[in-house]
Amino acid sequence: MASTRAHAETRSTRPKSLEDAVQFVRGVGPSRAEVLRRVGIENVDDLLTYFPRTYYDRRQLATVASLQPGIEGTFAARVLSATQRSPFRRRGNLLVAAVGDDTGIVQVVWFNQPYLAKHIQPGREILISGRLSYFRGQRQITNPEFELVGDEPADGGRIVPVYRLTSGLSQRYLRGVIAHALESYRDAIAENLPAKLVAESHLPSRAEALAAMHFPDDDAMRARALERMKLEELFYMQLVLSVVRRHQSERASRPRLKVSFDLERRYLESLPFALTRAQARTLSEIHADLGSDRGMNRLLQGDVGSGKTVVAGAALLAAVEAGYQAAFMAPTEILAIQHFRNLVPAFERLGVRTSLLVGSLKPADKKRVHEELKSGAIQVVVGTHALIQSEVVFKKLALVVIDEQHRFGVRQRAALLKDDPHILVMTATPIPRTLALTAYADLDLSVIDEMPPGRAPIKTRIVPPEKREAMFAYIKDKQASGEQSYLLYPVIEETEKQDVEAAESAFAELSSGLLKGVPLAMLHGRMSMAEKDEVMNAFHAGVVRVLIATTVVEVGVHVPQATIMAIHHAERFGLSQLHQLRGRVGRGGRDGFCFLLVGDSASADALERLEAIVREADGFKIAEEDLRLRGPGEFLGTRQHGVPGFRVSNPLRDRELVEKASQAVKSLLTSDPRMDSPDGRRCKAHLRAVWSDDVAAASMSM
Repeated sequence: MASTRAHAETRSTRPKSLEDAVQFVRGVGPSRAEVLRRVGIENVDDLLTYFPRTYYDRRQLATVASLQPGIEGTFAARVLSATQRSPFRRRGNLLVAAVGDDTGIVQVVWFNQPYLAKHIQPGREILISGRLSYFRGQRQITNPEFELVGDEPADGGRIVPVYRLTSGLSQRYLRGVIAHALESYRDAIAENLPAKLVAESHLPSRAEALAAMHFPDDDAMRARALERMKLEELFYMQLVLSVVRRHQSERASRPRLKVSFDLERRYLESLPFALTRAQARTLSEIHADLGSDRGMNRLLQGDVGSGKTVVAGAALLAAVEAGYQAAFMAPTEILAIQHFRNLVPAFERLGVRTSLLVGSLKPADKKRVHEELKSGAIQVVVGTHALIQSEVVFKKLALVVIDEQHRFGVRQRAALLKDDPHILVMTATPIPRTLALTAYADLDLSVIDEMPPGRAPIKTRIVPPEKREAMFAYIKDKQASGEQSYLLYPVIEETEKQDVEAAESAFAELSSGLLKGVPLAMLHGRMSMAEKDEVMNAFHAGVVRVLIATTVVEVGVHVPQATIMAIHHAERFGLSQLHQLRGRVGRGGRDGFCFLLVGDSASADALERLEAIVREADGFKIAEEDLRLRGPGEFLGTRQHGVPGFRVSNPLRDRELVEKASQAVKSLLTSDPRMDSPDGRRCKAHLRAVWSDDVAAASMSM
């Protein structure tokens, strides 16, 4: 307590800074700061850039009768009745209220918020903001925001920000704290864009824009503020990646690989199929990189089943033929082992020594692999995070292939790249080109946009609750003829807070019920590697016909006999993730089916979203629809590789701002390559304050 007091006294003698810890904002304190940390708010800048997810326009209140389906509305009403019950004969809680005004009555439902019952009581006056939908023919509003009229002044008569919350936070509290921070830290909000860019764009200052993002007077003010913050976000996204790329280029000492590609030719000839034109084109781009002075920094993007691993295998062999070592890193042990097993037969026939390095290896086996990597005896190593441990030393590393690279952090990749090898990163997450060029400006882009011949689209169907038993009967019938199925669940076990089916309870229920007599197994992330390996071996061999799993099977798992993917609570997944999951089936010549099971509480909006994946098979088009519906915030997992996610911008919709930001970055770095001008120094300061340590270090070295 004394140290906290002393810290506060020290702070009062120096100017306020947006880097100040959030606990020192009035109304926060240590305990509230812990709650704010759960939503990513560590300092004042985090607080001021914690933008609303939406707004409620309370300048003109609606009536119950005027509410329109799918459109946000705010209205004042009286609570007529309120009851609590457990839904769907499972754990959970439902609070159902009937509310009304002089024009009509509407049902309001809150899921798993039992504490609201003491507030939502008959006779109370309430201000409700939400979206009307229809459930079984009845007008209903689900999980709306509300404020009781009479307890405190309600936020009526203005545009009200609505934030994403966590337990212990309320809308009213966040609004108050942010309003105070905007007022008390206004003088500390410095301009962080080049002066010329701000002037030419005719946009508000950063201080004005931040205030209007939270508390706009009207729609025009909010639109101008949003454009300003989008431009700032896109400018820094591209500046960061340009700085990092320049930093990597300046210190690069990658070897130029001069090879005849004989090993690659023999490898490709051994395959039972020919490369597609897209694979051949991508391989030519990789060849050019490996023989160039600047080396390879390339993103290889391709839809599920497009043949990225074959291209990666050819690249690994080029490094080996040139007399170097190569590494292939995957995000999970299941995927690393699968890659290893796929590559080893062909590589061994070519005389290439290949080994596996994962965390579950016995200490003696790990030690042997470490020694042989150091001596150069191992030419290709396939592994997981185990490849980036301090004890891993390569004799002569020239190439690193990183699969599903967005799952690795900057520091993790940096540990593997200390030998400055050529880099090929791969992703099966379809990323629209505009977004890829923005978020991966530090990488050259190759796209495998062609599927191998004979790969039929997966037939996808939405399964409502009443069709569930028929679906399981179909699965039971198919397994009798040798076909295999995945049953995917969003969680491992049920909890009070999540009203969803879980893998463990489903396994117990199905093994004694609808799938009794069918060889079942369960796979999830809490199992040991030995347990996972045993289950996957049994599934590969056909001993297990139905695998009950979580999203541990999302990426890369390849079982040719699997023809059915049934995803429970599909409304809880993003479209691109659903596309990844359905790509696990139909890989062995038989037709594949993907069943999207939806819960009773699935909204009309959720069902409409799922229809997009039913009618569309192209992963890139699905990705664009996913971005349109969800925005790109966590779409790329960018927070995991050292770059804050897109909070407000969407490169697909904001192409003009992308171009404007790109030109501004080029202008700054061309006229001021060391960033020593006033504009450059401001940009450097902002990078150091709010971006990753790795990015800040790169910018400081300029």
